[in-house]
This record gives sequence, structure tokens and C-alpha cells, in this order.
Amino acid sequence: LKLCQPRCGQRPRLAGPAPAHATPMAQREPLAPSQVLPLGIAVGVGIVSGAATTAAAATLLTAPESPAGRLVEKVLTGALRLLLGRRARLLRRRRKKGAVALDIKSGNYPPMPRHFALRPDADPREDQSRYVVYQPAPDKRSGAIMIVIPGGNFDSCEVNSHEGQPVAQWFVNMGITAVVLKYRCVSQGHYWPAQLEDWEECARQVLAHAEAWGCDASRIGVIGFSAGGHLAASAACRSHPSIRPKIQILVYPSIDTETPRKDGNIDPWFPDKGYPAPDTSCYLHVDQITPPAFLAGIDGDRYCPADENTDVYATALRKEGVPFKYVTNRKHQHGCGLKDWWTVGCAQWLQEQGWVFMPPDEPDKAAAGGAA
Repeated sequence: LKLCQPRCGQRPRLAGPAPAHATPMAQREPLAPSQVLPLGIAVGVGIVSGAATTAAAATLLTAPESPAGRLVEKVLTGALRLLLGRRARLLRRRRKKGAVALDIKSGNYPPMPRHFALRPDADPREDQSRYVVYQPAPDKRSGAIMIVIPGGNFDSCEVNSHEGQPVAQWFVNMGITAVVLKYRCVSQGHYWPAQLEDWEECARQVLAHAEAWGCDASRIGVIGFSAGGHLAASAACRSHPSIRPKIQILVYPSIDTETPRKDGNIDPWFPDKGYPAPDTSCYLHVDQITPPAFLAGIDGDRYCPADENTDVYATALRKEGVPFKYVTNRKHQHGCGLKDWWTVGCAQWLQEQGWVFMPPDEPDKAAAGGAA
């Protein structure tokens, strides 16, 4: 609606018919008696509270030493203490639950994750591969980088899965820069070795950006879960030496492509359906330049049983003289993600490799403790 030109001495009016929802004042229903009292109370409270606030401010400014001024000062001070006390209790409660209060002004919060398309020129409707970089605060970086590869049977892969972003945040807490890889999937028409190609491209880009991220290009490792463990082990055993990771962490990985061979909850991978073939089983490709490994297997796993996967891989590593640490568990199930049964030992192993951030005074304390 346009404003009509007002006549002299008249207020402007809107041209055109009144909106359908508009009701003339004369035609509106009067308030019911039951509505008048609550409305009157609300208006009265608003007037009284506004007047009280104004009177209190005037008293405090004009007569701060008077009895009324001292009373107002006590009331305001008590209210302020009450608010601050509630805020402190809320913060303590959040810390107990693991939440961290972010102080934006002081910069006491983690850097924002950065997202990169693996192939920026590709059609995103066909190629959704990408990687997300999580970094510790600049003064808490060890310089190491871990590429995180979630599982999903090569049918799904998500950064926000329990084997993606939470794992990256776990590394960040140790001062390690984490890169979560979202690879292409067989279920989306990307047959093997598309996933290995995604790893190789990601590794090349991470290697190229390491210095700009304040990291050490000679300390890039990989961690994989389930099918992501197969991809991580393939990267450790089959990649070109220039992009081969320096350490590998495999958590309930699929090493043998024909697993589970008996009584499993899933079919083995069939190459004619786009999955890795039997000759890509990772234990067949272990050699003397395969990097040190941390292995975590689950006994009784009905998807990737330890005796068919991590046990076999450990045997191949031992045969080639590759150092490794191996932990197993019977309580948890396949796909459990971050759990103490393997994270505690893995963190210790990473510290032994020199990949964990240590404050300047910590090495001295550790040395003193070791000497004792």
C-alpha cells in the first residue's frame, strides 16, 4: 500500500481497502471480566516496578548517605551478589559435565574447524569428498598431524559420525592437528579404489599445507576404524613413500576383505559389487617400510573379528620387524568409537612416539620421575 498525499491539516492515511485481519475499534469485542483483572495486574506491576526502579536510582544519586540511599545500595548489592553466585554455580555445573565456557575476548576457545573440498573443480553432486581440519590452540600444538578415517563399510562416511569429529577433538586435546577425511562411497557409485585415491589426494594436500598450519610435514599419521581401518592400513602399506604415513592406528579394522568368514553379521566384500578384492587384504602388503602401528581388536566382533583381522595383521608386522602395540577387548562391540580400553594405551603410545604436546616444564618432571 502506498501513502496517499495528506491534505492540509490532516494525518496521512493508507490508500486501499483495510487488510482482512483489521477490525475497527468500534466493532471489537469488549474484554471479558475474567480478562480485565490479569491485564490490570500486569499493567500495574509494570508501572510500579518502573516507578520503583526510577525512585531507587534517584535516591541513590541524590541522597546516597541517607537511610533510604543505604537501603537501596544494600538491596542492589545483594541482588548483584545473587546473580553472580548463580552464574558461578552454573559454570561449575557445566565444567563437571565436561562443557567449557568460551571466553571469546581472551581467545580461550579452540580454533574454528576449516573445510576443504578434495577436488574443488569437481561437480559436488558427483564428488562430495572433502576433509575438515581441527587444530589445537597455537601455543598447545605438538606439530603432529593425524588423518582420521571413519568407518561405514564403504557405504557411508560422515565427518560428524562418532568415529569422525569426536576422534579429531580427542587428538586436539593432546595438541595434535586432526584432519577428518570424508571419502567417496561404493553406495554412491564410487567403486574401489576411489577411496584409496581420496586418501592419496588428501595426504598430498595435507603435506602441502602442513607448514602453513604450523605443523611438521614429517609427522603425518593415520587412524582408521572398521572399513576406514582397511583404508588406513592400505595407506600405510601401499601408498607411495612420499605420502606414506609415519604411524598408523587401526581400531577394529577390516584387514581381510573376506571377513567375517564365519557366523558374521555382515557379508564379506564382493569385488563385483565395487568393494576391495581379496588381493587388497592389507596383511598381504606389509613390508619393512610399513610404519609403526597401534592395533585395537575386539574378540567376538561379528563384523571384523580380531582373530581374522588384527591378529593376522600383527603377525605380518612381526614377521617384517615392524614395531607395534596391540590391545584387545571382549566387553565392547564393533563400532564403539572412543573408549578407554584403547584410548588410554593409544595416548601413552603416541606420547612415546613424541607426538603429544608437552608443556615446557613437563619433560623435566617426567625425567625427574623416571630417575626416581
